[in-house]
Amino acid sequence: MPELDYVRDALGSAPRSRGEPNTTTFPEGMPAARADARRNRRQLVIATREAIASRGLDVSALDIATAAGVGVGTLYRRFGSKEALLAYVILGLYDELLDVAQMCLRRADAWDGLAEFVMELAGAHRYSRGLAEVTAACEGPLSSERVQRIVALQEAVIRLTERARTAGYLREDVTWQDILICPRAGLDTDHCLGVDAGPDGWRRVITILLDGMRAPGHIPLEGPSPQVRRTE
Repeated sequence: MPELDYVRDALGSAPRSRGEPNTTTFPEGMPAARADARRNRRQLVIATREAIASRGLDVSALDIATAAGVGVGTLYRRFGSKEALLAYVILGLYDELLDVAQMCLRRADAWDGLAEFVMELAGAHRYSRGLAEVTAACEGPLSSERVQRIVALQEAVIRLTERARTAGYLREDVTWQDILICPRAGLDTDHCLGVDAGPDGWRRVITILLDGMRAPGHIPLEGPSPQVRRTE
């Protein structure tokens, strides 16, 4: 997935890879304290993204601060609370998905655009346990910022679905709600009854699913279409 502009905008520069020397520069005359604050904020966001990717949303402020190389007090000074930091990072993950959806809508071939989005969404869930948890969450109130992004993603997927159907690629009984649910099939595909799918086995599973979505479809779909839950 392309790196998010929100990270660069909020932190002053793009994150460095591990081991890469720090070449970040700041405008002449910028107080050292302000430069340190920007670096600390940047490191907190990077550490949070990595922490929730591997461990999910149940991470502590101490774990995040330690991974960022700062004290817990710095986390609270920069973001106010751990929850506010998590919310900021989660919004960024949603924005990444929106960027991908818009890129897929620009694909000349409608099926290629839809298939690419499904594969990217499946990969995003595989990469980030925290993203998989937050997109599955249905209980509790959501912030207006989250609701806005969820609705925008749904609208983008509706457009991707209708483009593929109008072009004759997508079977008539597959809905846009199916398109959002199916990528989660790649989450638990590693092992079963002594069979090892390998690290990229999930891609094979999603490809099989995509092939089953193509028109005309030979087996009627069982069960009702997934339903939309209210997000407000």
